[in-house]
Amino acid sequence: MDTTQWLGLFERAFRDMEKSLEQVLQLSSCREHWIQAQISLHAWFNDELEIWTDLPIGDRRKADLYALGEDGKPTMVAEVKCLGDVSYAKCLDGDWSVRADVERLNAFECPTRLFILVIAKGVTETSTGQRLRNDEWVAGRQSINVDLDFALVRMWAL
Repeated sequence: MDTTQWLGLFERAFRDMEKSLEQVLQLSSCREHWIQAQISLHAWFNDELEIWTDLPIGDRRKADLYALGEDGKPTMVAEVKCLGDVSYAKCLDGDWSVRADVERLNAFECPTRLFILVIAKGVTETSTGQRLRNDEWVAGRQSINVDLDFALVRMWAL
């Protein structure tokens, strides 16, 4: 699969999980893992593609999602970040932040590298939320947006 096809698969997966996502976004410690599992399940049951979790990509970090080619090498890696208006500003820049995830993905060799930002809707917009919705987190790249009832999903191909 090429990058455009992977982006299409992720968009379809988010549209399929839309109704449940409203409830999941209200949970604190399992949101990203649930989203990752739903994407993997969608890929398997709809496209017969295997997407796995936790690929080591250096600096003691792991990519959230990945797929392997027939040669056993990664063909796709993706990082999923679930944030919102109530998120701390340190989630945007710093060691465990949006910026750090993008930089780590940029340093990893793989044909398709995706950064997915899930932004919860429904609360008063803050300056953090404005940055999540408006900043171009991947230099020189436009995000592909999936506007759902309870979340805005922004996806970038690196």
